[in-house]
Amino acid sequence: MTYRHLTEDERTRIGCLLQAGISPDQIALQLNRSLSTLYRERARNGKGCVYDASVAQNLARRRASWANAHPRIAERVFNQARRYLTRLDMSPAQIAQRLPISHESLYRWIYRKITQGYAWDTHLRSGRCRRQSRRSRRLAEARRQRALPLAQRGEAANLRLEFGHWEADLLLGRKDCAAAVLVLKERKSRLTLLVRVARQDSATVMRALEKRLRPYHADLKTLTTDNGMEFFGHRAFVARTGCGMYVCEPHSPWQRGQVEGENKNIRQYLPKGFNVDRLTSKRLRRIERKLNLRPKLVLNNRCPLEVAIYLSGVALRY
Repeated sequence: MTYRHLTEDERTRIGCLLQAGISPDQIALQLNRSLSTLYRERARNGKGCVYDASVAQNLARRRASWANAHPRIAERVFNQARRYLTRLDMSPAQIAQRLPISHESLYRWIYRKITQGYAWDTHLRSGRCRRQSRRSRRLAEARRQRALPLAQRGEAANLRLEFGHWEADLLLGRKDCAAAVLVLKERKSRLTLLVRVARQDSATVMRALEKRLRPYHADLKTLTTDNGMEFFGHRAFVARTGCGMYVCEPHSPWQRGQVEGENKNIRQYLPKGFNVDRLTSKRLRRIERKLNLRPKLVLNNRCPLEVAIYLSGVALRY
């Protein structure tokens, strides 16, 4: 059905019928209009409980005149914006401070050009090829706020005074791989646990994380992760284990230095671009065994597996 605006005659009929006490349902039937159209007309162009057809028509005309009131932006402005973006890597907000154009218009223009084949996403801070919806941003922020900030983590975890404080990260392989490697690192003993996850969604990752840490549930105290979406679904994990969940600040990998450092060691066996989809559990266990049997100077030349067994009483079998 083609949409059409209310005419002046229709507004006059609406005003007369409302004054006669006719219900909105009956008016909508007589005008062959949707009931929502009638309610929207009264809300936008009516004044309180009174609906005046002439006043409503004037308000509608004025609103229609505003639709194309903004002047077209000159081509020279976009040319200058392109130079600021591609040569100086200025953000749209910074460009808007120098040119007569809003940052929203610049973002729309940039994303439109990207769809036309321009590789301008490399000049944006986010590196995105399309605009993220407001709902997605609000949802991500709401999920992210459920975990406690790292600043609230206790001194026992920060100073490695006891066993049971873990860090977690997701190690990715080739870009077209659906699978990934979940890396868990215990802060005091330096014990490393590896598990392959078939998918990188939150439900799969958190389920694999809980299963891998099951032998240590009695000593599980805190878990520190990054802001990745794979760790958003942690509320059920916290409720079942009683573990404190902490999240690092964005773009701050040094706040999880233990697991980040171990990722470099794992890259010896799983280099960047590796096909994780073809990684077997047997090979991953061999890598984990090698990492946990390496003596470390910080542990007085003992290996992480030996220290973990001493502190937790749990012996891993390889």
